[in-house]
Amino acid sequence: MLATNKHTILNNAVFFVIVMLSTTMISCTAEMLQAVGQAMQETGKSYSYSTKLMLFGGQGHGTYLGCVSCSKYSTESILNSYGTYGSRYGETIFNRYSTYGSKYSSYSPCNPYASDPPVVVDGNGTYYGRLTINRYRPDRFGDADLLQWLETVVCGD
Repeated sequence: MLATNKHTILNNAVFFVIVMLSTTMISCTAEMLQAVGQAMQETGKSYSYSTKLMLFGGQGHGTYLGCVSCSKYSTESILNSYGTYGSRYGETIFNRYSTYGSKYSSYSPCNPYASDPPVVVDGNGTYYGRLTINRYRPDRFGDADLLQWLETVVCGD
């Protein structure tokens, strides 16, 4: 029953965001876009976004790690488990043996003490924060749902 309620709440949140975006000229916050992305992942629905949020990591943030806000069907999406950036293989946040998925790498969102976790930016270079489970980072990207997803799905054992 909890899962059903969560899907209902997420579907309602997605509907609300879509209505707000289509009826007013508001600026989407990173949290709003991520809520839609999270709902999309859990419900299997696909929506278009006005802002593409991208994940970059590594030294100088020179490595593209995928799109955070894209549909899970996009080849660039971190939610596409068959794509380059959502796979558990290769240099992705989902590969616990890679630079970007290890709980010991300073570049990984899965290291609770990471000094340089991946950054989330848009195409204009606007900085939204860092994707990390490091609770000591004041610039941590996302809301409680995203952080729970990151801790359990991406970084979980």
